[in-house]
Amino acid sequence: MVKTEDEILPSFYLDPLTDFGFKKIFLNKELLIAFLNDLLCVHIKDIQYQPTEGLGDRAEYRRVIFDLFCTTESGEYFIVEMQVGRQTFFADRALFYASHAIRKQAPRKKYWNYELKAVYVVAILDFITFKEESVKNTVIEQVYLYREHGGKQFSDKLNLIFIELPKFTKQANELQTNTDKWLYLLKHLSTLESPPYIEGNIFKRFLEVAQVRNLTPTEMETYTRTLKRDYGVRDIVSYAKRETRDEERIQFAVKLLKRKTPVAEIVELTELTTAQIQDMLKNLQ
Repeated sequence: MVKTEDEILPSFYLDPLTDFGFKKIFLNKELLIAFLNDLLCVHIKDIQYQPTEGLGDRAEYRRVIFDLFCTTESGEYFIVEMQVGRQTFFADRALFYASHAIRKQAPRKKYWNYELKAVYVVAILDFITFKEESVKNTVIEQVYLYREHGGKQFSDKLNLIFIELPKFTKQANELQTNTDKWLYLLKHLSTLESPPYIEGNIFKRFLEVAQVRNLTPTEMETYTRTLKRDYGVRDIVSYAKRETRDEERIQFAVKLLKRKTPVAEIVELTELTTAQIQDMLKNLQ
């Protein structure tokens, strides 16, 4: 269902799954460092934000635009992306982004021994990419380069981290680790109308930074505009999912009718209405 103007108006907190909200929160260095350290079990002490737009070596090469791009005090590269709408080749996109950070390290001199600093692409996804039964409850999936026969890591310089928010189902009273708290806030922040009770100074700071009332009038105008755009994309995605599910249920119902399954049983199995099932039965006769 498409949102009305009233439903699009900003709530108490920024929506971190919008482009504006995500950057407004995580362009705070303290928050980004804590987020990366907790979710990836790394030990970053400081970061430097880098330009988010990168160009190829020549003007005609495709450019890349990151959500957040930064380097650590030890020279590692972190690209942090937030993606709401499903993208068919998002895994390829993550590799493409990583390749940019890898190529960027080549010095413009004749001799170089090819030693690289590690590159991390952290993708926060509002959809599910990995659907195997074995990982149905795995919220954070990490991808590395491994040797097929040796069974050991080939290199620690390329790291892809996919955070699938729909798989995170814990409620506020079930949060145990800092990772739980970050994931909960990312997923639910925009629906909260008052500060939740979440222990930890970094999370108090997060909730302070994320309050809509801190925006300037110009920022509020920009945020409202991006809300309308981003929620429009989400409505389209949601509608497509519903249409797909409805079509699958209809096809299943037709199969059951052909097997002479009772209408009441089909209604229970498919959640279609009795009238819908009876109309389909008429068309089959």
